[in-house]
Parts: sequence; structure tokens; C-alpha cells
Amino acid sequence: MAAAGLVLEGRGRHGGLPARHAVVRWSWRMLRREWRRQVLLLTLVACTVGAAVCGLSATHAYNATADGTFGSARAVLHMTGGSDPARLGSQLGAAATGLAPDQIITHRSVPVPGSVATLDVRGQDPHGRIGSPRLRLLDGRYPAAGSATEIALTPSAAREFHARLGGPVTLGGHELTVVGLVENPAKLDDTFALAVPAGTAATLVAGQPATTVDVLTDAPRPTVQTFRPGGDASLSIQYRQSLDRNANDAFILAVATVALLLVALVATAGFAVVAQRRLRQIGMLGAMGATDRQLRLVLVGHGLLTGLVGTAAGAVLGAAAWVPVAPLLERPAGHRIDRLDVPWLFLAVLLVVAVLSPTAAAWWPARAVAREPAVQALSARPPAPVRARQSVAAAVVLLAGGVVSLVASHRTNGLLVSLGIVGVVGGVLLFSPLVVRALAATAGRMPFTTRLVLRDLGRHQARSGAALAAITLAIGLPVAISVLAGVNQSTPASGNLSAHEVLLRTSRDPSVVPLLSAADMARQQSAVDAYAARLGATAVPLTMAYDPDVRPMAGVDGKTGRLVVDAGHRTGSNSWSGSSGLWVATPATVHAFGLDPASAAGAALVTRQPARLALDLLGSASRQVPIRTVHVAGASAYTSEPANFLTPEAVAAHRWRTAVTGWYISAPHDLTDAQRSAARDMAATAGLVSETRAAQAGLGTLRWASVAAGAALALGVLAMTVGTIRAESADDLRTLTATGAGSGARRALTAATAGALALAGTLLGAAGAYAVLVPAYARDLGLLRHVPYLPLTTAIPGVPLLALATGWLIAGREPAGIARRLLE
Repeated sequence: MAAAGLVLEGRGRHGGLPARHAVVRWSWRMLRREWRRQVLLLTLVACTVGAAVCGLSATHAYNATADGTFGSARAVLHMTGGSDPARLGSQLGAAATGLAPDQIITHRSVPVPGSVATLDVRGQDPHGRIGSPRLRLLDGRYPAAGSATEIALTPSAAREFHARLGGPVTLGGHELTVVGLVENPAKLDDTFALAVPAGTAATLVAGQPATTVDVLTDAPRPTVQTFRPGGDASLSIQYRQSLDRNANDAFILAVATVALLLVALVATAGFAVVAQRRLRQIGMLGAMGATDRQLRLVLVGHGLLTGLVGTAAGAVLGAAAWVPVAPLLERPAGHRIDRLDVPWLFLAVLLVVAVLSPTAAAWWPARAVAREPAVQALSARPPAPVRARQSVAAAVVLLAGGVVSLVASHRTNGLLVSLGIVGVVGGVLLFSPLVVRALAATAGRMPFTTRLVLRDLGRHQARSGAALAAITLAIGLPVAISVLAGVNQSTPASGNLSAHEVLLRTSRDPSVVPLLSAADMARQQSAVDAYAARLGATAVPLTMAYDPDVRPMAGVDGKTGRLVVDAGHRTGSNSWSGSSGLWVATPATVHAFGLDPASAAGAALVTRQPARLALDLLGSASRQVPIRTVHVAGASAYTSEPANFLTPEAVAAHRWRTAVTGWYISAPHDLTDAQRSAARDMAATAGLVSETRAAQAGLGTLRWASVAAGAALALGVLAMTVGTIRAESADDLRTLTATGAGSGARRALTAATAGALALAGTLLGAAGAYAVLVPAYARDLGLLRHVPYLPLTTAIPGVPLLALATGWLIAGREPAGIARRLLE
């Protein structure tokens, strides 16, 4: 009781600084003395702060920057000057004179053999100051300046062309030597080949004329706006803008707020336990004359010290976790991540608030204990539970306000999104005391140990409600993250083609039917049939119509052929918006794409696209031909799958001709990477181009990583909060053991506590997650139709069952000191 003496001997009404110093010193000594009991609370605070630090850094670093397009420039000028090197050289000279300081990057596109894609071959000085953020050497070296035989490839380009470092590669009909592997560190999906020009005004790219030019400049905006390259070059200007990070910053703020709310809730539960355990000591201090402020300072000082120690440990833990996590985010984020690129100001605010959160969390239990009469405090009886009516009213108000804010935000207004998330989360968490009282009300029909647990939770409503709120928040976060990841991840029913489809074309230009000999056509048909047979499928020929009265023309890939008949809707007096391709509805295509044979009868255009537009046929000698449009059901979500068909009757009515321009293959199973690569190789050998399902961004990895991390956090919070509560229930264990209860009763006591809190927390957490997501996606509820069954199954009933089993396994030890109560 040395502390009490110092309190009473202090100066002034409240004892002054000596009294506060004595109380805080006593709190520190008690914290060191009870470190085994406080380690759970300290670990929980440290883990939560560490998760917040790591999550805040990851969210900030995940956002892409403009360096992938602009480098360090203020603006980029895109010029197309044709293929005349002299004219392009004069334009580049004008840019070098009028836009200094600048850096010139020349471009030329070459076809990828056997694919509809093209490769950008760019000429760039790798040591240029402005463009250097767009370039990084991975292996080997940069090509020699002005060399027409050396090239560097990105890893994706090397895979497309089956090239390796030091080996040859053919680009646009010219053989070059691969001397290095490079990448755009700010845009990892940028696929290109790098050649180094001989000077800033070089017009050749790997020995071939450049077709387009990018001028990266730091010149003032008025200078850029008045610049004209001269000649007939087309010019477009793109200005660097500060990325609109308001929504991202608001999201970070909301996540940090929720994380700190979790800290406060967990700390409140822990301090409620500490207050109950120290109730007799605090009663003795009050009986000796300590003021209410001094009594409150006992727990508030404990909260401040806990916040300092836990936050410091959490900051170190979060920084240590961020270092290995950062490389895992680079591929989903699409850019390299600097480990030091973190929001330092946000982190500083986070750490300050993290210290203050346990301090504030200790205030309410300290206030309740300080108001207890000394006699009741000396009896160590818990305070009477407060009515939950006010909590429910506040929960309803917050929940309604949060829902309205989320609906009104349309997911674009950062402030409303932040307010909505905080409002809904706060409203759901305020239902925790009501849920605790509901659990206690169901105790009458339960077995003895379960009844004892539920009534104990009801008697200690403050600590139970805070623990339940913490578990609810820890469960709700992974559920919400898994749902959001599913919303943003492309589904198997979207994209260019499905995973089991292959589309082959005779020309890269879909508007031109190449003129091929009968022998070439037979060779292509044989190669396609052989590939389809290896897949266990049948190749469906795709034909297009052309008007023989229209003269042959050259396509974009240089192949000479007939202009196909296309369709478009009129947008002006002499302009149309074209369709994605017009195929002939042969019996094979009618069967393959599920068209109704009756709808494909008569002179008509049959379309599976939902838009109901009056279309004209284009590409014939008569310029445009009106056509009856028939819309059929079964619209496809795949953008490259044939959707518009011209009936044979319409072809015959206009005396057009048809030619096979491609093949459609639908395999009975999803294609493997080897089968996709075989399609490209076969197409390149046969003079075709192939298209398979485009690679999708790796949100799946991010989704499962977040779910795993969230589940681990939820289980950790559950274990530590339940451990904190049951560690302070030594009296119940002693009583049960003294009356002859064995280890089974002790196991049931802890298991029931863990199971009850876990079940209530998972149900409330899942409901809270959807309470945030449903109003946020009120106008696009279809995006939420893909329910994350596995994460929800992991949470319900996975987490309650795991908590039940864990509580049963760890609680069999007989408590020490059965015959007497341990003195504090």
C-alpha cells in the first residue's frame, strides 16, 4: 500500500504530480508483476497494430503510379508521322528544339506469329533521365546504341517468341540477337522489345523505320499546348495528372479506423478483466481516501503503458511482415513496389492513435470501477450489467446512417464511403451487448457447465460484449475481403473466350479475306483438323461473305484479299459504327452456337447481341445495304466469340460469295498451357493466327492470401480474448474442482466459452460484412451473386468448431491453489 500513502501525501486537492507519479509507478509495477496475465492483451494489441501497419503499407503500395506511362515527364506527345524517315526526322528535330528537356521514344509494331496480338518494338535511350522510370534491366545488357541486330525483350515477349538470352529472334521478318531481358517496373504487363537508337532524333527501330513516336517532356504546359510538329503528322497530348487518391486514402482511413476500433474493443475487454481482478485493491485505495481521479488513473495509466509497449512491438512486427509481403503483391498490383514507399504521415497518425486507443479503452472500466462504493468494491462483486436499450438505439442510428451514406456514395465518393463503413461497423458492434444478454437468456435449458458459462458472460457484460465485438470485427473483415475479391475477379463466364475455346483466323485483319490457293487452304484445313483431333473436338469452319465486284485490297498485315461484308449502325450522314464481325449462318455454325434454325431463315442478319439497332451492310459495291435484323436469345459474354451472322439467303440475294476465314474449336475440357502454346505453334506454321482465353490478373492469389490472413487474425483474436476471459475465472475452476469435477467439466467450461463467443461473433461478423457490401453495391447487386462458399464455410461453422475443439484440448489442467484464494 505504499502507493496509497504517496497518493494521500500529495499536494493539492488531487495530490498533484507526486500522487499521479505514484499511481502510474504502481501501475507499471503491477504490469511487470502480472506480465504473464497481460501477455495475451499485449500480444493482441501488438498483432493488431502490426496487421494495421502492414495492411496500410500494402494498400498504399498497391496503387499504380503514372511512371509506367510518363516516366518522370510532365506530358507525353504521341505523334504518327507515317513511314517516311526524312519527314519523321524533321518532326523529331522540331520536338527536340521546342520541347526541351525531353526524351524521344520511337515505336514500331510487329505481328506475333500465330496470334492476333502485336509486339511493340521501341527505341529508347536506357540512360535517359526522363524515361528511365519506364525501364529496368533484369538480365544481360542493353542493346548497343544504333545496333540493327541487337534487341532486348521483356520476359512475356521472350515467352511469346520462344526466345532466350543470347539466342536469335525474328521480329517482323528480321532476325535479331537477344542480348538482354528488360521490364517496365511501373507497368509489369507492358510487353515490348527494346532497341537503343543512335541519337535523340533517330528514326529507325532495330534497323526498321519507326511508325509512331512518344515525346516525353518536362516543358511547361503552355509550351506543350502551342507545339506543332509540322507536316501531316497526327498529334495527341497526354498530361501527367496527380492520381486521384481521395478514394484510396479514404479507404485506408476507414481500414485504419476499423483496425484501431478492434484494438480498443479488445483492450476494453482486457481492462474490464483487470478492473475486476483489482477491484479489492481499488476499494482499499478508496477507503483510504483516494479520489475518483486517482482511482481512474490506476487503470488509465495501465492502458497508456500497455499502448506504448504494444504499439512499439506492433510497429516492429508490421515492418518485419511488410518486407516479405511486398514482393508477393507486385504481380497482382502490376508494378514493382518500393519497400519504403509507405504513407509515413498515415503511419505516424496510426501509431499515435494506437497508443491512445488502449488508453481510451481503459477509461470506461476505470470510470465504472471508480464509481463503485468502497464496500462493494472490497467484496469483489462485478458491477450490475447496464441496460442495452441505449446501445441498441445508438446501433440503429449508426447502422441507418451508414447504410444511407453507402447507398449515396455510389462507391465513388470517398468521404461518404468512409463514413458509411464506420457507421455500419459501429452500428453492428453496438449490438454486441444485446447479443450477450440474449446468450445469457438462453442458459436455462443448457447443461450445467454451459449454463454457468453463459450466465458468467451475462454477469460480466462489459468484458464479454467487448470481446464479442472484437471477434465480430475480426470475422467480418475476411468475409468482406473475400466477397470483394470475388467481385473484382473476372469469372469463367467473361473475357474474350472461355477456357476451352480456340478461335483460328486466316488473317490478322478481320476485314479482309486473304486470297489463298486451293493447296494452301487444304494445308490449313489439315493442320486445324489435326490439332482439333488431339483435343478430342471438331473444328467448325467459319465463313464470311464478300462482294466479287469490289477490288482486292491489302490488309493491315500485308496480306492481299477481298473486303468482307460487315454491318454497322448509322451514326451520321456518312458514318457508321461497325460490328465485331459478320459470319455466315451455315448449318455447322447454327448448331455450334445454339441458334434457332427458324431465326436463321430468310434474308436477314441474325445477332446474339442485346442492343436493338437498325444495321446496314457495308463493304459491298453499293456501299451500304439495309438489312432486316433479327435478335435471338443466348447472348454470349465472351467478346471474341462469333455473335453476328448473315443468313445464306441474304448472301444469295446479293450474289455475294463466301470463303472460309477461320475455325472455331470447343474442347471438352479446359485447355492447358501446353495446348494453348501448341495452338500458337500450329497457327504460326500454317500461316494462321490463333486466339485463346486471355490471361487474367491474379486476384485469386490475393484473395486467398487475404482470406488466410483474415482467418488467422480472427482465430488469434478469438484465442486471446477467450484466454483472457477464462484466465480470470479461476474461482469457477476452483469451485468445480473442489466439488469433485474432473477434467471433462473444466474442458467443457472453456470450450463452451470459446464456442459461444465464436458462434455469436461469426454470425454477427458475416451479417456485418454484408451490411456494408449490400448498400455499397445497391445498384449492382448482381456483382454479389457469387457467394464465397469456402470462406463462409471456414467461418461458419468452421471457426466455432475449431474454437470449441481448441478450448477443449487446452483446458484440462487442474488449477493450483484449490484450498485458498490467491492474494493479489
